[in-house]
Amino acid sequence: MNKVMKKSGGVKDTEAVVDAPNEFVNLTYDHGFKIVFGTEGKSERLLMTLLNRLFGMKIVNVRYLPTERLGLTAEESESFFDVYCEDSSGRRFLIEMQMWTQNYFHKRAVYYSSLSVQDQARVGKKSQKKQGRAWDYYYSPVYQVSFLNFPNTLVDAKEEGGNPYISHYVYRSKDTGRELGDDTNIIFVDLQKFRKDFDECKDMAEKWLYSIRNMHLLKERPEGIEGTELEELYDEAHYAAWPAEKRMYYERYIMNRNDIENIICEHYEEGLAVGREEGREEGREEGRNQTIRQFLESGMSMELIAKALNLTEEERQMFQ
Repeated sequence: MNKVMKKSGGVKDTEAVVDAPNEFVNLTYDHGFKIVFGTEGKSERLLMTLLNRLFGMKIVNVRYLPTERLGLTAEESESFFDVYCEDSSGRRFLIEMQMWTQNYFHKRAVYYSSLSVQDQARVGKKSQKKQGRAWDYYYSPVYQVSFLNFPNTLVDAKEEGGNPYISHYVYRSKDTGRELGDDTNIIFVDLQKFRKDFDECKDMAEKWLYSIRNMHLLKERPEGIEGTELEELYDEAHYAAWPAEKRMYYERYIMNRNDIENIICEHYEEGLAVGREEGREEGREEGRNQTIRQFLESGMSMELIAKALNLTEEERQMFQ
């Protein structure tokens, strides 16, 4: 049972994820995160505040960009990006909430950040072509931002004074440490390492992390957020105040997600049981492979299957 702190309305050291929201939406679900931070015409100011506060940026304007421009398949578009946007200086941001671990997650981040570069290349080639010359390879800085809600080793331990929950990677000289420009940035935010109660947060950045991780478990807002930037966050994420159609949209996502995961896991366990009865390693492996094939044939995405069964990269490649 989760222990609710009466003074702050918070939850300390929580591991549970509540499927049925009460007062506030679950921001650790990609769908909840996307609704609150990725709704065009409504979320821009809140998104700017989040980026400025957590990553020390100075963003004064953002506009959302369509993921279709990244050359993603329909499956990838729905699975990976909660927010794709550009600020007034041209910087691009790919922002996602991830609850599931994957093999080679850091390589995946590099790959997807490169898609935003390719997106800009297409625009650059067109503009340079009008001027009668080839594209010069200039592109605005890209930021791949992943909020991670699973145990991981991607966030480095920090020296005293550094942020222990956020790691910012750039291309750098191995010998001198000199950065190769600020063009490619990969940022991981480790929500699982954040174990403080609201009253223990030392600054506004930590209060943001606390709220993103825990607000779906709260019955009321933490004391002291009135008049701060967090008041807007809790207003937008106040699930109980959403119109019925918006709540139904979110609840349908949760039910579908849970149903699919349960079906996958149940079939997977059945396959393992068959293998155990036969007493052969090949039987267990074939049971697993047969489960994967059946769900692919039914139209289920490889990404969802990989998340539920924790497939290795080699296993994914076998079925693609």
